[in-house]
Amino acid sequence: MAKVLQELDESHRIYQFTEGFSFGTDAVLLSGFITPKKNSVGVEFGSGTGIIPMLLCMHKEFQKIYSLEIQRDYAELARENLSMNGFSDKVEVIEGDLKDAKSLLPFYADFVFTNPPYMKKESGRVNDNEKKRIARHEIHCDIRDVCRSAGSLLQDKGDFYCVYRLARMAELFSAMREFDLEPKNIVFVTPKPHSSPDLILVRGVKGANPELKSRAPFVLQDETGARTEETRLLYEKGILEYGRDKG
Repeated sequence: MAKVLQELDESHRIYQFTEGFSFGTDAVLLSGFITPKKNSVGVEFGSGTGIIPMLLCMHKEFQKIYSLEIQRDYAELARENLSMNGFSDKVEVIEGDLKDAKSLLPFYADFVFTNPPYMKKESGRVNDNEKKRIARHEIHCDIRDVCRSAGSLLQDKGDFYCVYRLARMAELFSAMREFDLEPKNIVFVTPKPHSSPDLILVRGVKGANPELKSRAPFVLQDETGARTEETRLLYEKGILEYGRDKG
């Protein structure tokens, strides 16, 4: 399958399939939202091109990330991208189904993160490209599958990070609580000032007490269409402040 090379900054590049699913702002937002501890071990559900662990390697400190990807072409592409940028020692891509995460990864993780399919299997415009369809629609998993596997992998007080559509927030919170992932922080993301949010970033904590905190909406662009200062810091330094608590 044909690929195109994209620069992330002066030192890092990434291949993407010309006909497949390409990473977007949601992946960059999630990478900035994740706040691992220096010696922590994390798991990603759905590596795609490998963009999120790559951005974490560029901007954050952690010990190791294991990234699960069900599509072989993307698992191979993610490995190529991580190797090309010198991150293979920090991130291991495993071809497999996130629903089998506990058997594939027989340990307890400090954090789990995911940019899961947002759309129900038969909802919206169904893309003719199979790889895009799998990435965007709940074909191989739904949000309950994601939260079930995250709950089984996380140690007590471990962190779960997710970017999701605001329209499905109730389903996300219901699934999180079903599997003991208490929502603790939420950031509403809006395209421009005075626009309605469409994305949410959510942090849950395994076995935590109920108390949900928010902050002012993250605004991607100003009225002119230029990046806001927060967006510039996100893309250049991987910073997204949200006032995280300890549990």
